Amino acid sequence: MTPVLPAAAAILALAVPVPAPPSTPDGTAVSAPAAPSSTAASAAPRPAVVVPSGPLTVGQRVTVTLRGWPAGPVHLTVCGNDASRGALDCANEQATTVQVPAGTTAAPIVLAAPPVACPCVLRAHALTGTVQATAALPVSGVTAAPAPAPAATPRLHLDELRVAGRRPLREWFGLPETLTVRVALRNPGPADVVDPTFTLLFGRPGRAHTIVAAPPLGTIGPGQVRTYEIPVPVDVAVLGAHELHGRVDLPERPVAFVIETSRHPWGLLGAAALLVVAPVVLRPRPPRRRGRHRTGEGTG
Repeated sequence: MTPVLPAAAAILALAVPVPAPPSTPDGTAVSAPAAPSSTAASAAPRPAVVVPSGPLTVGQRVTVTLRGWPAGPVHLTVCGNDASRGALDCANEQATTVQVPAGTTAAPIVLAAPPVACPCVLRAHALTGTVQATAALPVSGVTAAPAPAPAATPRLHLDELRVAGRRPLREWFGLPETLTVRVALRNPGPADVVDPTFTLLFGRPGRAHTIVAAPPLGTIGPGQVRTYEIPVPVDVAVLGAHELHGRVDLPERPVAFVIETSRHPWGLLGAAALLVVAPVVLRPRPPRRRGRHRTGEGTG
């Protein structure tokens, strides 16, 4: 290709007029509408259930609308307590199951009385998946009692953890002893914590397998702090670093702790060294012999 052809193509491109963007009568340019994105075009509507407006009463037959549901069976249930506890708040025995085609469909239902008081909702969920939706249901004629208040979750906070007492002489000489570990637990919640399970294990770091008898914790009232002094027996085989692992089992928030301790029989080593050195130091020395001095007399 000769150099003349590219140059001619460039000149023709500059000569072709570019159409101006459309403008309003006052001369303001108007941008062309953007092509719809594939994401927006493919986004499916979220499944919803729509209840009719107007006064509704228990036992009334109404028609509800299901929009955006995948094809399949859908379960419709009247629930009290805003369905906070799931099926526990719903009239499950009077539920209606409808076969829904993909898209929008209408379903007749009878408004059953929920087992707990309102606020009430109509709960819909697909039986073949996890899709669900709810709609407020201002229905009158519900005489059930309010749902029971949820039980407070028991909680405990560790306020103190330390080795409170030990016998230095026994530790220094590697003799059996009993450590005293002090643990203080506080209840920050509004309800009693009644005798939770308490376990203790003692042993070397990473190998704490020896079970230690844990005291019963009893009842810890709201805002109360209870202190426990736990005896931990230590035998002659326990030397070097060791750990005490504790765990208070609560349903949602267990309390776990680790406290480290160590035993080094320096006194025993010192006594052994003394037994080795003492005979050397105290060994009697042989008597020193006095030398005899002879005086030579010269002969004349």
